[in-house]
Amino acid sequence: MAKEIAVFGATGNQGGSVIEALLKDSNYKVRAVTRNTSSPRAQQLAAQNIQVVQADYSDKNSLKRALQGVYGCFVVTTQDFTDNDCQKTETTHGKNIADVCSQLNIEHVIFTTQLNVYKVLGINARHMTAKAEIEMYMRSLGIPATYVVLPCYYESLLTIFRPENVNNNEYRLLIPMGHIPLDLISIKDCGEVIRKIFDNRKQYLHKTLSLSGDKLTIKHMAATLSKHLHPKQFSDKQVTTTEYRNFGWPGCQDLANMFEFFQRVDQRTNIALTKELNPRLKTFDEWVVANKTALTKL
Repeated sequence: MAKEIAVFGATGNQGGSVIEALLKDSNYKVRAVTRNTSSPRAQQLAAQNIQVVQADYSDKNSLKRALQGVYGCFVVTTQDFTDNDCQKTETTHGKNIADVCSQLNIEHVIFTTQLNVYKVLGINARHMTAKAEIEMYMRSLGIPATYVVLPCYYESLLTIFRPENVNNNEYRLLIPMGHIPLDLISIKDCGEVIRKIFDNRKQYLHKTLSLSGDKLTIKHMAATLSKHLHPKQFSDKQVTTTEYRNFGWPGCQDLANMFEFFQRVDQRTNIALTKELNPRLKTFDEWVVANKTALTKL
């Protein structure tokens, strides 16, 4: 009998990647968990004969209904930087899910966590600190879980880390890493990793896996983009974390502190393990080639 996996954030990028991987494996059945079952993406999932269930992360009763009877669940929590209490909100949501997983005796939980920036450096990246606090709470409950640390996504170059167009075909990357290499991965490669962890519960139970698809400097990223997206040319603007903190949009200080953390603390990611879990893992170069159409629209 197929094991049913509840996937949180089902209409988002992480959850979507996990669902896509699980659907290819007859050993699993997907239950998509979302706040809004009427959204276009939720409707698309329902059209694929996937069970889509509504859950309010602030309401444990709705979470119990959503998770009743499942074997395992993939948990991703998100933050809204426009909410001044986003760290508290995310932490509360994660703890509520943890409580319900514990009460229902879910056999395997996979949670996308992060390192505690505040605890290590005394500066706060609220989205990371919240996830670290949720992980600590899950461990205190003795939940049978695997914790996965994901780096920045290649796909963020199309959104939050979109290069700055300075003149016709001239672009600059505004990622404050200096000359320190940055870990990255394609979000679409994450789903297969999660599926493989579900396949090997005993091997990865209670472990934290720090994943990466590639590790390279911003200068190297710019050179790769320039090579494949000619006549567009890219360079590293060498923006500092101080400058990044002053960009003025919600979350810029959190991300600046995140990048400072990446610069000052060895992330100890494991590309070899990530490749073992997903043999089709893309390097940044391979991802750029595969996504030239989207990238040429920058």
